[in-house]
Amino acid sequence: MILKLNRGLLVVFILVTTSSCYYSAQKPHFQTKRMVPVKLIDIDRVMSTTPDWAYDFEQGWNSEYGKGGLRNKTSKIKSWRYAQMQSDDSGITILDPKNNRNHVMRFLWRKNKGKEFDANTQKKAHLYGNFGKDNKQEEVWSFNIFFPSIGMEKDNKSEIIIQWHAQPDQYEVTRNPPLALDNRNDQLTLTWLYDQRDITPPGFDSWYSQTADLGETTKDQWINFVFHIKWDPYGAGVLRVWRDGQLKVERQNIAMGFNDEIGAYLGFGIYKFENDSQHKQRSILFDEVKQWLVK
Repeated sequence: MILKLNRGLLVVFILVTTSSCYYSAQKPHFQTKRMVPVKLIDIDRVMSTTPDWAYDFEQGWNSEYGKGGLRNKTSKIKSWRYAQMQSDDSGITILDPKNNRNHVMRFLWRKNKGKEFDANTQKKAHLYGNFGKDNKQEEVWSFNIFFPSIGMEKDNKSEIIIQWHAQPDQYEVTRNPPLALDNRNDQLTLTWLYDQRDITPPGFDSWYSQTADLGETTKDQWINFVFHIKWDPYGAGVLRVWRDGQLKVERQNIAMGFNDEIGAYLGFGIYKFENDSQHKQRSILFDEVKQWLVK
């Protein structure tokens, strides 16, 4: 239906209904709840307990499902949910450059490689964890990350190294990750966003994103990152991040995540979302990936 106004403006109302699809016309809105002070968990106490998930890569790596070059998977060990590897050597375990008694995961991305695979897999050397139970899950994650000076040179093309992605509900399209850590020009930046609507319409690309600086990309040494995440698209969320024990980000009563039935899931490694780099290849090491679910 089209209504013509006196000033010549056209207001178009389009109602799309089918037997199987409905897109909400509700406008995105900011949080309107009256927030109460958040009772923060004791991060040290939580991390002193046994993790709900832990992976040290001593026996290699495995995934239940995957795309791309997966020949370096090790069978009969604990599996990640999914893997995307641009080539067969995109994910291998190697000796720790600082401790030859320890094995770590090396992710490798090469420019102009992986063309035999789909466009998304060409951009990735990535492992993925399990789905969250819902869109208000609270969790703690810890990662040890090593940026080699040869393989992770300064690059003006971004790469996501850690992300928590969202699983779209039925009839929704894929969206940007609600939380991601990226590296660009030797600078680490954390980005988080949200959308409160039941269904995010196709083409909608504004999710009220915010960013925080996590410092320079220090090379040739292990860096520990700890994330305390309480998902909530309606404004009762929490985001705290430590780098080598120093609190770098502290946000309370924030909206973060999407209004989905299934909770966000971890992805980590290298994601060259522009599928480009100033360099021929990029590499990064991960070890001791752990998750604690806050009950």
